[in-house]
Amino acid sequence: MVQAIKPGAMTGMNRKSNDQREKALMALVARYERGALNGEGIFLSEEEFEELLMHYFGKHDYDQTLEVADQAITQHNYTPDFYKWKALIHKINLEEDDAMSTLEQLNIYAPNDEEVMMLRLEIFVHFEHHEEARAALDQLYNVVDEDEKLSLLAFFDGLLCMQENRFRESFEALSEAIRLDPYQEPAYDELLNAPELSAFRKEIGEVLQRQTESDPFNDLSWFYFGLWHDDGGDDLAALDAFANARSLNESRSSYDLEYADKLFDLEMYEPALQAYNAYFESDEAEESYETCMRIGRSYQMLDQIAEAKRAYFRAVELDPQMYDIFQYIAECCVAEEKWGVAAYNYGRAVELPNHTADCWLGLALCSSATNAPLEAEQAFLKAIEMDEQFSDAYVSYALFLVEHGREMDAIQMLEDVGDSFDDAALAFGTVAILMLCGRRQQALAALHDALSAYYEDYDLLFNWHPELANDEEVQALLQLHK
Repeated sequence: MVQAIKPGAMTGMNRKSNDQREKALMALVARYERGALNGEGIFLSEEEFEELLMHYFGKHDYDQTLEVADQAITQHNYTPDFYKWKALIHKINLEEDDAMSTLEQLNIYAPNDEEVMMLRLEIFVHFEHHEEARAALDQLYNVVDEDEKLSLLAFFDGLLCMQENRFRESFEALSEAIRLDPYQEPAYDELLNAPELSAFRKEIGEVLQRQTESDPFNDLSWFYFGLWHDDGGDDLAALDAFANARSLNESRSSYDLEYADKLFDLEMYEPALQAYNAYFESDEAEESYETCMRIGRSYQMLDQIAEAKRAYFRAVELDPQMYDIFQYIAECCVAEEKWGVAAYNYGRAVELPNHTADCWLGLALCSSATNAPLEAEQAFLKAIEMDEQFSDAYVSYALFLVEHGREMDAIQMLEDVGDSFDDAALAFGTVAILMLCGRRQQALAALHDALSAYYEDYDLLFNWHPELANDEEVQALLQLHK
């Protein structure tokens, strides 16, 4: 079918001949575009038009592909292939009437051509012409006998059943498509991603498992089995499946990316960075905000701050409206003790949509560090306003108040908050504040209650007040509750 044509997909050619062919193609493209720019139509052979069509289609320039197809039809009116191209592009552009009109022309020039019949089926299914699609499907089943082509028919049968709300039949047809051709990727993709088939999730997994067991060297079935595991939250099984797919086919950059993302999810940052680097070595690799953020975060978690910031700044170029980029840049600046620069980036974060209370807390802490108490207090209050159960914000604000001689305000605020909710961070943070305010007996009583409820989290106390790690009475209480 036309959509299966890949520009420049030739085998048995050495690098020199490939280079020569590329130069010849570029010369042809330049000649064609120069003629189009000057309004002068140039006469080309059928082979030259095919080269141009594959070139523009490979670049996803569908408008230009359509223009070339129209010009080719003008010069070679009886050649069915150019009508196939035209019908395909109209389908991609969702131009139903034009696609159907072009099919009518194809019926004149190639009424019984198998590829034309397949394209007709594809377009009927795409635009949900169910009766016409069924008729085309039945006709093709009478003339097709190769497994790969039968697999395509089963695939379109599956899509058609899905449109007709016959979901069990759809699942069975798509499964049959994979059985007939284990390398037919659209069938895998539809099985896994069609929401209409979510009820068959377990059975889809069984299909994929059978495929990997019957042909353990099929990278495609391993890859989609990995996606299936990933959707189910089984990270380690997904990682293993992606690793298998990647080892079987090193040329698929998407395998590197999924493998890297899964390593990142599992907080395996060093191998994740290696996999991301392998991904970007591919000609098909594309930079995205998400990938740059994961790379930056990996470097940040490995304390490689300069590399992390470099990745985050690239993410800013790709999508400057995402608040978390500036939040993470600010965190890097905090690690470098560049409080002013950190405050500036937190300030940018809180100006962007969907920012979180964490951004306001970061801004508050950095403003406090740069001796801007008014700005700091406003930011603390903003953080609390955004999340009324943000324990870290309450305790950090209380520390700020104590540092500025407002101990009673700090204690009263924590007492009021404690009437509304309680958690480990707030409980141990309150103990630390009471100790700092010289209310030792009250603090020890509060520590007893905190350890009774949240013993496993007692390290939070030393985060707020490190000196207490050497306090004998605190240690005695820890031993008592242990």
